[in-house]
Amino acid sequence: MSANPNYIHLKRSIPENRFTLLQGGTRSGKTFSTIYYIIWLCDNYKGLEIDIVRDTFTALKSTVWKDFKEVLVEHNIYSPLNHNKTDKIYNLNGNIISYYGADDPAKIHGRSRDFLWLNEANQLDEETVDQLFPRTRYKIIMDYNPALPLEHWLDSYIIDYPPIITTYKDNPHLTEAQIMDIERKRNNPYWWAVYGAGERAKPVGAIFSDWEVGEFDDSLPYIYGMDFGFSRDPDTILKVAIDKKRMILYCKEYLYSNGHSTNELIEILERTIDRKDMIVADSADPRTIEDIRQKGFNIAPAKKGADSIRNGIKNLLNYTIIADKDSENLIKELTNYCWHSKRAEIPVDDWNHLIDPLRYAFEELDYAGMFFA
Repeated sequence: MSANPNYIHLKRSIPENRFTLLQGGTRSGKTFSTIYYIIWLCDNYKGLEIDIVRDTFTALKSTVWKDFKEVLVEHNIYSPLNHNKTDKIYNLNGNIISYYGADDPAKIHGRSRDFLWLNEANQLDEETVDQLFPRTRYKIIMDYNPALPLEHWLDSYIIDYPPIITTYKDNPHLTEAQIMDIERKRNNPYWWAVYGAGERAKPVGAIFSDWEVGEFDDSLPYIYGMDFGFSRDPDTILKVAIDKKRMILYCKEYLYSNGHSTNELIEILERTIDRKDMIVADSADPRTIEDIRQKGFNIAPAKKGADSIRNGIKNLLNYTIIADKDSENLIKELTNYCWHSKRAEIPVDDWNHLIDPLRYAFEELDYAGMFFA
């Protein structure tokens, strides 16, 4: 593991600096390098309090903590006796590792620690880090991908503590198939700059600029948009609410994964929404829509007229879009959805697996007149 530049940078930087930054593209080894560094730290010191934080506990549990536990198991150093799952604490060689999401206010505002690791730091807001940093006694590690807006709270830290920049080429553990998947994106300049080369870049021809991360407004009328994946594309579910008076669309991602059978999709819907809630789904798959309807869900096909994509985008551009802070894939799509030809108003057929159900839901809300005055 020491061959990864991220790990080497951690070993060199942490003794000298309060902040150590790891900037990199997809699959560059930032997370695993930090996991191995923390294990090394716990092998050489005792009595440390180490916190691992991500924007939400749901995201943390399914990513960085899952990886951390798998590494412990792989090296035969995991013991369930040392794992307090209720309090989300693991005792490693006499060191206390706590893991939690920034959506737990009690831990953000009340805890102190020796070491802090912010995983995917770019997804945390400045108010949160302003609470975490003063409560950290010694060292802070931040890893992030450079899908950043033109101004971000990370900027001052990037200037004062220059990050190491790594890419998938620095990770010797990727399979040929994973490398091919990454390199297939070379024709998307923005994606390749950020996720391939690990560089900060402004989207070229980005369609949506008037959007931000925020809270979903549950007081408004809402509807669900649903898109069915084909081949490598994901199945998606998006909750959409609209504030006509203020010209704001609120969006919250509920599903973004592929390989589901119809029965599995029905099970997901049963866990996700109330049967009376309206779902507008991709009309290209009427059989799946009918199977879902037979299970008692209020589902209908999307209305797709002439130039429905072009007209739908035009309508969406009249609104400010608020993406719920847990909607990681929606945020990526809003960042990366670009024009193939802006003059002809033809978008690139990519990064639209949640944008499409957003159009479906918006058009149904508009048609039904379900607006606040």
